[in-house]
Amino acid sequence: MKRYRWKVLSPDEGAVAALSEEINVSIPIARALCNRGISGYDNAKEFFRPDLDLLPSPFLFRDMRKAVERIGKAIEGHEKVLIYGDYDVDGTTGTALLYLYLQSQGARVFYYINDRFSEGYGLSENGVMHASELDAALVITVDCGIKASREIKLLDDKGIEVIICDHHEPEELPPAYAILNPKVRDSGYPFRELCGCGVALKLVHALAESGGQAPEEWQRFIDLVAIATAADMVPLEKENRIYMHKGMQLLREFPRKGIQEMLSLIGTEPASLGMGQIAFGIAPRINAAGRMQTARRAVEWLIADSSDEARTHAAELDRLNSERRQIDAGMFKSAEAMISGHFASYCSSIVLYHEDWHLGVLGIVASRLQDKYYLPTVIMGGGDNLIKGSVRSVQGLNIFDVLQQCDDFLEQFGGHDAAAGITLKPEKIPGFRKQFDKLCAEKLTIDNRRKELLIDTRLTLENITGKFLDVLQQCGPFGQGNREPLFLSENLRISGLPRLLQGKHVKFAVKGATERIYDVIAFGREDIYRELERGSRRTFSMVYSLEKNEWKGRRSIQLKLRDMEFED
Repeated sequence: MKRYRWKVLSPDEGAVAALSEEINVSIPIARALCNRGISGYDNAKEFFRPDLDLLPSPFLFRDMRKAVERIGKAIEGHEKVLIYGDYDVDGTTGTALLYLYLQSQGARVFYYINDRFSEGYGLSENGVMHASELDAALVITVDCGIKASREIKLLDDKGIEVIICDHHEPEELPPAYAILNPKVRDSGYPFRELCGCGVALKLVHALAESGGQAPEEWQRFIDLVAIATAADMVPLEKENRIYMHKGMQLLREFPRKGIQEMLSLIGTEPASLGMGQIAFGIAPRINAAGRMQTARRAVEWLIADSSDEARTHAAELDRLNSERRQIDAGMFKSAEAMISGHFASYCSSIVLYHEDWHLGVLGIVASRLQDKYYLPTVIMGGGDNLIKGSVRSVQGLNIFDVLQQCDDFLEQFGGHDAAAGITLKPEKIPGFRKQFDKLCAEKLTIDNRRKELLIDTRLTLENITGKFLDVLQQCGPFGQGNREPLFLSENLRISGLPRLLQGKHVKFAVKGATERIYDVIAFGREDIYRELERGSRRTFSMVYSLEKNEWKGRRSIQLKLRDMEFED
């Protein structure tokens, strides 16, 4: 029943007590804040009250003034400007952001998004040809370009200058006119963790400021940065936290037409929009465009200037996402059927291939299998001369290092320590599978094979009040770099009978030392249903997060279970 390793964090109790008194919060809340490196009034104020005035100047980028001057020249000279974006959420939102702003300034602006299947990631020869045929004088990349030295040289040879807005780790810098990337050495910018759309916003911020425009001219795009920041899983700290906080306000209070139509489709009122609706509602539908057809669909939806047009595009994205989900479910079922045979020979990784698997959803299936089995996972598809695959790692294992040691079997690979993409020839699959599993077996410790839950503090159910939850929710939005607080309660008993929802979710109620009862929802934990029925008199410990639940007009506090264990 217990799936994870539990680790209760132990911040300095002196610091916890001091913070609790200084900002007037409970000890459990103070522990959670200290676990996130927050100490002292000023630190806490910045965390709880994100302020746009705290943003670094966009002109701290070494090349920003060059970029602003070049774009100004293009607008004044009526030159054609091509926005070149990636096909994921970050790239499409950033493309829409730059397109909408430059269009509002009178620029002759166009956009280009790669085809995931025929062109792959980054600048392509087709994209270079398109820019040339368009007779563009300037290309501005979004969420790509920093590794495109060859393609940027081709553009330069054609007399087309390039401004890069990217956030990926650089290697050799390409010969671009200007480079805006906080990860470039000596970039001048103090915050490294912007998403690509965030870098595009810095460019718009600089353009608006240099033109003497009101702050609203660039701030109206923070909603797009919030969506990209949530979807791209960059750390929700410092500058990104400000964008998330202000962007969520915009999305709730003044949703643009495309967002409003999308929220209507998924049955969410703008005022109640949260991170969950972005992560599991909006972002998958944007990504579905590039996975199933063309990411241009997502840009068209974002830049739509009428409700009818926005509604049409939103419906198409919703249809593509439904198609993606069907394919995803079929692939996952097919992969599950192969697992037992695979484990007969390989026990430290999952490496599966089927020529009919859809290349657009390989990463989704890899992530789902990794989450279920918690092993490094490679899912591959495609036929003919080259196979493509998506790789997902587990905590503590740098998958990029593993792939470097599999280089003899791969045509190419790229990514980072947690996720990567690979290309290889069909005849290389057996050797790659063997080498990959061997390396994972050597590098994975016993602890690495079981996911760890970081618990902020022990908590009695009696501590959970409406005020407690109100303060806790002000710590959000939650995500990478600001994980959702987890609590551990012990000596609990079930109240009443558990219910199985949709064959996979479990709903039950618990009580502690007093008779006060709380509802619990356990998503995807059908494994605990029979145990709770059989062990209804036994006490158990539970790790959970907290949320507000609203059902038929009734609001209540709900515990969202992450793991549990019977105590006797």
